[in-house]
Amino acid sequence: MRWIKTLKIGLFLAATGFASPALAEDGVVQATLPNGLRVVIVRDALAPMVATRLVYLAGSTAASADFPGTAHALEHMMFRGTSTLNNDQLSRIFQATGSRANAFTAYEQTQYVFDIAPVDLGVMLHIEADRMQNLSLDPAQWARERGAIEQEVSRDRSSSVMRAKEQFDEALFKGTPFAWSALGTRQSFDATTPERLRQFYQAWYAPNNAILFVVGDVQPKATLKLVQQAFGTIPSRPLPARPTLPLTQPAARTLTAPTDAAVGRITIGWRVPGLHQSDAPALAILADAISNSRSKLGVLGLDGKSLGTSFFYAGTANNAALTASISFPRGQDPASYQANLNAVLAEYRARGIPADLVEAAKRARLKGAEFERNSIAGLTYAWTMAVAEWGVSSPDALTKAYASVTPEQVNALAARYLDPDHAITQISLPQGNIPPTQDKGFGGAESFGDKPVGAVPLPDWAQSVLTMPPAPQWPLPRSVSTLPNGLRLIVRPYHASHTIQVFGMVRINPALEEPAGKDGVASLTSQLLLYGTPEHDRLSIVKRSDDIGSSVWIGSTFGAAAQTQDFPATLALLADTQLNPAFREADLATVREKLAVARQGLLQTPNHMFQRAALERLLPPNDPQLRQATPQTIRSVNRDDVTAFFQKAYRPDMTVIEVIGDIEPDAAKTAVMAAFGNWHASGPKPDVIFPPLPDIPTVSLQMDGEGRTQDMVEFLQPVGLRLGQPDTMVFSLGNQILSLGFPSRFYQALRVKTGYVYGVRSATSVDETRGTFQVSFGADPAKVPLAETLTRSLLKDMQTTPVSTAELARVKGGYLRTQPFGTASLNSIANRDLFLISHDLPLDQPNRDISTVAAATPEQIRAVFEREVHPDALSTFIYGPKPPEPAPAIAAGQTTPHGQ
Repeated sequence: MRWIKTLKIGLFLAATGFASPALAEDGVVQATLPNGLRVVIVRDALAPMVATRLVYLAGSTAASADFPGTAHALEHMMFRGTSTLNNDQLSRIFQATGSRANAFTAYEQTQYVFDIAPVDLGVMLHIEADRMQNLSLDPAQWARERGAIEQEVSRDRSSSVMRAKEQFDEALFKGTPFAWSALGTRQSFDATTPERLRQFYQAWYAPNNAILFVVGDVQPKATLKLVQQAFGTIPSRPLPARPTLPLTQPAARTLTAPTDAAVGRITIGWRVPGLHQSDAPALAILADAISNSRSKLGVLGLDGKSLGTSFFYAGTANNAALTASISFPRGQDPASYQANLNAVLAEYRARGIPADLVEAAKRARLKGAEFERNSIAGLTYAWTMAVAEWGVSSPDALTKAYASVTPEQVNALAARYLDPDHAITQISLPQGNIPPTQDKGFGGAESFGDKPVGAVPLPDWAQSVLTMPPAPQWPLPRSVSTLPNGLRLIVRPYHASHTIQVFGMVRINPALEEPAGKDGVASLTSQLLLYGTPEHDRLSIVKRSDDIGSSVWIGSTFGAAAQTQDFPATLALLADTQLNPAFREADLATVREKLAVARQGLLQTPNHMFQRAALERLLPPNDPQLRQATPQTIRSVNRDDVTAFFQKAYRPDMTVIEVIGDIEPDAAKTAVMAAFGNWHASGPKPDVIFPPLPDIPTVSLQMDGEGRTQDMVEFLQPVGLRLGQPDTMVFSLGNQILSLGFPSRFYQALRVKTGYVYGVRSATSVDETRGTFQVSFGADPAKVPLAETLTRSLLKDMQTTPVSTAELARVKGGYLRTQPFGTASLNSIANRDLFLISHDLPLDQPNRDISTVAAATPEQIRAVFEREVHPDALSTFIYGPKPPEPAPAIAAGQTTPHGQ
């Protein structure tokens, strides 16, 4: 696929004053403004959505070793207002546009993310330009945000996986800025001042150190003019010198790290050249080839010599690593697993990697590039990865680099870098008792004195976000039919790329379908489907897929992705593997033991024990949701059990398939009939819907987590909401007011105004017969009572006081603006269709939901919250250290940040 061809547009450049030529072909424009800002604009009209990504080429490595979190702290403060747009106004804009805003700090760059409706592009460009030059860095705002960012640090420091990664990186990249976490530390944030943040901001946040990507439903030339208007007057600035980092290889070391995971893991890593170096494409192909499930590393699991393996190449412009890993059962000696891993790596270093694996890796990368056109998010990722990460001109340039890689290059790199004398080895060993880290806490703004945000007028340039958009319509598929065997088929043609994707779903509920005493047979069956048919074993099937260059996945959710010319062969492979499993005794023995030992490890983890104890307190003793597999039930499963479960659960009349892409309905139906038409079911359909629950009691549970310093808190209660009901959508709209992103009431009260938490979430989980509402957040133990009191108060306020018409209008507007985003990828379209059909909901249910939301009133929201939510009867679950007693109750509305 050709992404871009050079086309000089001199008249346009002369009119706009750009210093370098733009390129325009296939809906792509690239330009550099006179102030140095690089701009990439890519048109994709798949959905009325625009993705903007502003990448500053500075991250944690630009900070000093004693202030490692400076870039991360500044990223947070970019959402705290400017000298021309305060924090509350920014929140209002985010709310009215749907709050699709985020940011990420990495080692060598910081990225700011917006997903918006096309009509709001000008406003978002104005915000990004304003933040580039007018950030306020108010000390009072930093005092609050510091509390939230330290809760983020506490969350990661409470994870044994994150602590192990920090240990590994420190050893592998010793003596470089990559040795410390981009996240930062509590101690460095305690010492960070607004002035230090301003110094970093003024040094690095300049247009000549940034790349702006705009991808989606835009007109590239007109968008370039908008960018010039927004950013053109911002002056460039001299940039600090960037450190040069020679590729120094560490001496071999072996580390141990305690973990509370279900399985152990051995990781081996090597320092290698970064993405801007000439060896990078070959290193990527090397990693893909070794991670192929046909490789010697991949097949270690086939005979029970591992619970999983991986091999990755990852890094930044100037630094990267190759990492190999192998998992082993909790409680077993890792020595044999380490020996097996080392033996494979030594063989590849000495003898090279088979050429067919190298070619398969190249083929997958080259053909996979075509699928990026099937998603605005995928297309955005492809361009940001190519230009900002790899430093090339386009995704097309990157695929050309992959295509030029030879097996000889790959083998030379394997011989050079897979050197045991420079390998850092880490053994993550599951343990029963992990002491917590001793991080110093931070108080945050311990005050309930923040008043509700009143009416906040928006500047003239942002008034357009308050305009209520028309209600969008979910596009219905071109073809919906039921085949003679009961299989339901949906077809959606889409011809923007020469690809076809198949998505399938068999609705299965193991808790209701597994025989008594055979818990785990559903997982065994799904895993064994991967092991092939009577004619083709697992390796043979993977090779067939590699040779085609398509992707195939098997199980209760199954599917394939192929280029148009490869669709017939890919569909035949999918159907053969999905419908004709061999269930060989030898494969069953291997998979059964792997699942049994993995399950044994899971049952011993504190997190699982906590979740299990919570369920047992909530549900009646014989409820099917309490069923769980054990090593004993898994080991009791024989081949007859697997075959019987497959015949009972994997039925065409419980299956939905969607074909979406470069194909018309008649051709798709003919192809699916040929592949799946001979699939038949016998006997009655299985019951897959849980029975209704009796009243769930109000309970509480607190359990220390292994090595945790932060509490994970969840409040939960049953609700009478069900799938497809209008009240469910009304409640969902109210819940968006509570917890949808930065502008929400929970977020404003618990993070922005007080700094008690880093993130907070509330959500409903509903099906045909059951429903729950839950609120969850992470906080240091001393903050939990304060956050809990605020949470209950905000819920009571939703019950007693109707939301203001202005707030409701903003949230409705954001909802209506962002609903079409569900059509911004073929994957999301198909997955929603499959969910609707498999749950017997009409395919126009999204349009019914949109109509319900558009008509919802403040009183309807208040009434459904009054009926469904019981703030004083929430079950409370705390995973981590025991917090102090709750704070006194707060009067309803005292801290509600919604205003007018």
